[in-house]
Formats: sequence, C-alpha cells, structure tokens
Amino acid sequence: MKGLTHNLLACLKCTGYPLRLVVKEADQLECEFEQEHIVRLMPKLDWDGLVALSEDMKEFLDAEAPALPKERPATLTTEHYKAIHHLTMEMQTVNGTLTCSKCNSKFQIRDAIPNMMLHEAGDA
Repeated sequence: MKGLTHNLLACLKCTGYPLRLVVKEADQLECEFEQEHIVRLMPKLDWDGLVALSEDMKEFLDAEAPALPKERPATLTTEHYKAIHHLTMEMQTVNGTLTCSKCNSKFQIRDAIPNMMLHEAGDA
C-alpha cells in the first residue's frame, strides 16, 4: 500500500482519521520526482495524515529524505515536495496493520493490499 493510499483511507466503522500504521515490511519504489504532480495532488492530501505516516514509517524512510514539519508551512519548498513525493509515491507498506485511533478497529495489509472489510468483532 503506497503512502498516497494511506492518506486517503479512513476507518469504515467510525470514519476515524488518520489510521495509524504499524509496518512489518516496507519497500521503496523508484519513481521520478515531478514537483508539478505533487503540487496538483496537495489539495487532496491531509497534512496531519502525512505527518502521521512519516512518524509511522520513520524506521523505513530513506535517511537522506527531507523531514516534514509537524505544522504545514505557509509556503512549501522543493524540499517539502520531495519529502511528500517520497512518502506518497516511493514508500510502500508490504505487510502491516492499520489501526483506527478512535475505535481501535484493525485492518491488515498483506502483499501491499489493505483489507478494509469489517468483521463482527470490528477487526479485519
């Protein structure tokens, strides 16, 4: 599951957002940086979700990748766009768990595919 997908997902049980991510296995994909693509994507992305993703994936992120500030800057720089590109386009969770911070429902990620189906117990 790419970081872009994570930024768009909410809990199906209570609509809690952002879902917290526990990564067991991650991959870094090669994807050419195109700043204009990220600029066009920004209105659809949630900054707090990006920061949460950055925190949840910190042990898997490229050490040279720029970090995102907790508060969204008034003006985004090329370094910010590169960090967002790295998180949303290049980082992929292969295996892990998404957990709702409101109702604690859990959704498994296997082979980079999140299973968002709810079971009676509230866990997928």
